[in-house]
Amino acid sequence: MNGLHARLVWRPLRLEAGRAFLAVLAVSLGVSVFLAIRLANRAAVASFEGFAQGVGTGAEWTVKAPFGPLAENDLRRLESLRSDLWIRPVLEGSFCRTGPGGVETFQILATDLVGLGGGGAGGDGGLLDPASVLVSAALGPEKTLEGFVDGRAVTLRVAGRIPEVPERPPVQRNLLVMDLPAAQALLHRPGQLDRLDLGLLPGRRATAERIAAALPPGWALEAAEQRASSARAMSGVFRLNLTVLSLIALAVGAYLLFQAFDATVNRRRETWALLQALGCPRGRILGFVLAEAAILGGLGSLLGIGLGWAGAQGAVRFVARTMEALYGAASARSAALGAPEAAAAFVLGTLTCLLAAWVPARRAAATPPVQLLARGAGARPMRWKPLALAGFCILGAGLAVAFLPRLAQGTLWHAYLGSALVLFGGSLAAVALLPLIGLPGRATRSWGLRLALRPLGNPTGRHGFAAAALAVAVGMTVGMGVMVRSFEATVEGWIGDSLRADIYVAPLGSGGAGSRHRIPPEEAAALQADPGVAAVDRYQAVPFTFRGQITSLATGDFQVLGTRGRLPMIQGGTSAEVLSRIHRDGLGDPGAVVSETFSRRFGVRVGDVLQLAPGRAATLRGVYGDYGNERGSLILDRPVFLAWVGDDRAASLALYLRPGVPAEDAARRLAAAHPGLLIRSNLALRTQVERIFHQTFAITYALEVIGLAVALAGLMQSLAGLALARRGDIWTLRALGGGDAAITLVLLGEGCGVALAGCLGGLGLGLLLSRILVQVLNPQAFGWTLAYHLPWGFLGGLSGLCLLFAGALLMPVARWAARLPADRQAEEGAS
Repeated sequence: MNGLHARLVWRPLRLEAGRAFLAVLAVSLGVSVFLAIRLANRAAVASFEGFAQGVGTGAEWTVKAPFGPLAENDLRRLESLRSDLWIRPVLEGSFCRTGPGGVETFQILATDLVGLGGGGAGGDGGLLDPASVLVSAALGPEKTLEGFVDGRAVTLRVAGRIPEVPERPPVQRNLLVMDLPAAQALLHRPGQLDRLDLGLLPGRRATAERIAAALPPGWALEAAEQRASSARAMSGVFRLNLTVLSLIALAVGAYLLFQAFDATVNRRRETWALLQALGCPRGRILGFVLAEAAILGGLGSLLGIGLGWAGAQGAVRFVARTMEALYGAASARSAALGAPEAAAAFVLGTLTCLLAAWVPARRAAATPPVQLLARGAGARPMRWKPLALAGFCILGAGLAVAFLPRLAQGTLWHAYLGSALVLFGGSLAAVALLPLIGLPGRATRSWGLRLALRPLGNPTGRHGFAAAALAVAVGMTVGMGVMVRSFEATVEGWIGDSLRADIYVAPLGSGGAGSRHRIPPEEAAALQADPGVAAVDRYQAVPFTFRGQITSLATGDFQVLGTRGRLPMIQGGTSAEVLSRIHRDGLGDPGAVVSETFSRRFGVRVGDVLQLAPGRAATLRGVYGDYGNERGSLILDRPVFLAWVGDDRAASLALYLRPGVPAEDAARRLAAAHPGLLIRSNLALRTQVERIFHQTFAITYALEVIGLAVALAGLMQSLAGLALARRGDIWTLRALGGGDAAITLVLLGEGCGVALAGCLGGLGLGLLLSRILVQVLNPQAFGWTLAYHLPWGFLGGLSGLCLLFAGALLMPVARWAARLPADRQAEEGAS
């Protein structure tokens, strides 16, 4: 048995090292991409959750106001709970510093360290100093930190290191811990808290109902796990999309593997016939083929695990950067490989290889010896008509599933299932293009063109699967490309409508959604008093919980925005009409506008009265388009916001200059006068938005390129197998006087015909897929309505590049095949 396995499994692998290498490479690429994205996602999420939870570990409940801060003086109302609970007040802020690598942002987390026994951290009681902080051990031996807090230059003294807690994740590098009174002074927030963390004292009990009953009016109690779940859910769709994309390379590789095993089984069909004639059970023959698949899958998976870990170190920076921009702080810069992830990747790669080999192995075991030995048995044309018909039916079913009547916001299963069916069905339907491309071969008088295109008229399985694999890869690239460019065109229009101020101001380091940097009122007043400034619109936003979900409560100066700026309204009237009415009604009849995402997420319409908190209600006056926040935003006029929230700081400012004042000159002058603020002209901000947009999709582009590379590798393998199958034709042409160059062109024409079928099928498939992505997935996942935009230059360029690279890659294979010696046994045994 061992000798038989060595001859039938290991020996062919040694003799066909090139084929084995391609199979291992296909598995390793698919596994590495999947694992890299999985590790990068996990590292970024761990970092994100670490910042979301802060150092308040061990808390069982969290207390927050509906929006805005808690009043520290109200803590005395919770004295009745202190017999059973420990209560930890928390205040958060941001600090940033500049360096050779750009701006580095830190989260400030303050609590009562003296009450926790931390007043002596660092050995000298230094935390009582208002400018002292505890830092992560990962930050290094720094003694001071010089930078900015809310635009003000500050110097913080390092008083010690944040203690590591056993069996808990390491403290993030970008976390600073302060004593509460010191942080309140540093952040200019006396008497304010962001939340309370609550936990049970040893041996004590308390119920959520009892705690809620003791809270002051308007304070809300939520479980700590609910807070962590909300943090994870905010980025869930983004991470899921990356995971789905990472599987594309593995799916395309499965087509390539099927071709490889189909060719192997056909070349060795005499061996299978002989084994059956000698009485070898069919199950053992099946086992021989699957054993070879398991070896290749295992080797490819092991190589993919190493490549995936290396790729994750680069991918985690892209993922963390995007999550920080969209959802909040995420400082991960490396990804660790654990045994569960490695095992999952190994199993996935090996199973993919086994599934790809299953059908050829079954055919080898089930086909009678007489049929296996028949001349040309391995080169039979495929039944492409029923296959293409089934593909069109599956494709239609996928479109029907994807475009089901509108489901609840956030429901995505139909979009993903529909996309998968469209990809699978479209890849099968692409096979029907091969006979169409082969038609000119019947009418032409050129013997070279006739010989090149004749096989496409009756394509074999090798032709079909090569075209299908390329169609999937091109289809995914076209679908994502059209979606990205539709997104880009929509965002450009949105920016043109929204960014109308001359200069935009933000605190230094306020690049992410989790930033707590704010512009103090005195800085805003100084900018407004500048002789070149005509008007200032102050924007501020705070997180708040609406109907149990985290969203954003924002404010702007509607009097300024309504006359000088513009909101891209979707419902309710023009921007000037809606904003002027809300400003005119004021506190007597508070009104609000919400983003389209907010409207979809919560199912609200113009005219609805929204209960924001006890005694705080606003009438919805309009819905506007917004592509910068997928959680949604509700915007109040500034006087109403100040009355309800009491926070007169600003997250950003929009400056409208007086006529004749050059924006670029004014921006440079103001930036020199306010070094702690990031001051940019309208043009500079637009340029940065475009850069961030393309940076966000950088990892998507990389995944698409890898998928295309795997498909083109499969095309090379396909042509090599087809050349082996046509050894007899090659020998005949050479006997008739055909030179190597002529034979090379014949084989190259056949391969390019397959590539053309894959490209054309992929274009049609990608356009259908892009409709699902633009019109179903984006509105359901993010609440964004995108204008469908066909980038003809991109489509033409992609098609040309695919055919160009296909020709370049196929040329050396065709040259090699043109020099193959005549071998009758190989001719009869190849497929």
